[in-house]
Amino acid sequence: MDIMSIASMSVEMHQQEDAMNIGTAVMKMAMDTQTEMMDGMLDAMGAAEVAAMTGVGQNIDIMA
Repeated sequence: MDIMSIASMSVEMHQQEDAMNIGTAVMKMAMDTQTEMMDGMLDAMGAAEVAAMTGVGQNIDIMA
C-alpha cells in the first residue's frame, strides 16, 4: 500500500462515518417529530377519552 491509497482509504472511512452520523441524526429528528405528533393527538383527544378506552394503562408489552 502506498501513501495515496492509505490517505484515500482514510478519507472514505471518514465519509462513511459522516454519512452514518447524518442518517442517525435524521432518524432521531423523525422519531422526535412522531413523539410530538402523538403528544398532540393525545392532548386533542383529552385525558377523559384516553382514560375511557378499554385497557389503556392496564398492561405493558415489553419485547427484548
